[in-house]
Amino acid sequence: MNKSLFVFAFSVALCSSPATWAAPRVVALLPSSGDNVDPTILRATRDILKEHLQRSGAYTVLEPSGAPTAEEPTPAQAAKQASTLGAEQAITLRLIHFGTSARVRLTAISASTGQVVYWDSIVITGGPEELDPVIQRLVHAMQIGKPVRDSAEIDTVTEKEGNNLTRRTANKSFGVHLFTYLPLNTPGDSFAPLPGGGLFWLYDARSWMADIAVDGGGANDTGIFDVALGGYYPLLREDFAPYIGGVVRWAYLSFGGHGASGIMLQPTAGVLLGRLSSVQLRGEVGYFFDLFGEHEKVPADQVGVVPPGSTPKHYSHGFVLSVGIGF
Repeated sequence: MNKSLFVFAFSVALCSSPATWAAPRVVALLPSSGDNVDPTILRATRDILKEHLQRSGAYTVLEPSGAPTAEEPTPAQAAKQASTLGAEQAITLRLIHFGTSARVRLTAISASTGQVVYWDSIVITGGPEELDPVIQRLVHAMQIGKPVRDSAEIDTVTEKEGNNLTRRTANKSFGVHLFTYLPLNTPGDSFAPLPGGGLFWLYDARSWMADIAVDGGGANDTGIFDVALGGYYPLLREDFAPYIGGVVRWAYLSFGGHGASGIMLQPTAGVLLGRLSSVQLRGEVGYFFDLFGEHEKVPADQVGVVPPGSTPKHYSHGFVLSVGIGF
């Protein structure tokens, strides 16, 4: 292809791209306003805002004369100034300083209707040095028409956003509980409840609760030792709080067989009395499911003949009842 023809075709394609179709919008950048902010900083923010508006390539900036003010112009006043200059929109910037933070608000107002066509704000905690990236981010958000919270770029994340979120402190209690397993489908000859007790640590995060427990118990030829993790959803936010949830246990148990270990799952419902007190009572009912099986014992007359692992395996399940007190 002829070189001049190639250059011509490239120029036509470039000039036909969507980025060149929209001419820069003419805007009137009014003096910044603010509460509890030094006028020098307000003048600087106007210059910074002008630079970022022009750097974006989407705006042609006109500057009416005037000094920084404490009062922000009304939309009607801003539209009148923009219309006098022949601008399409008026742009205002306002800073509100409080304590160790400041909120920066950018507003765009239609010169023809006096209506606000865009506004958003952001809080900064890092001092005046954060104004440059924050204003850049506000301009970018206005240009793409998105909320400022969704328009952060690598170099416009504020110090506040970079900090870890403040965590709420969960209420904690330590307690003891007593329980009884009522197992079904056991390898033993008959149904045998399995009583026991243990320690628990309950954490109450208001909208949900969790606990850790260590338990042990037994009777006759049955026994259990387990470590449990539970998660619960309280149905009320009062001192008397019913809840539902579930428990996952790693357990070693013997329900009359050779004994086995593994994971147990337990849907649970309960009540917590004294949730707002330093002393709490808990009552629970759950239904457990073993995810592992326990082999039956080898009959006495077949010991040494039948391998222990060849006897029938039972996957037990059943109710668990418990009561506890926490401090």
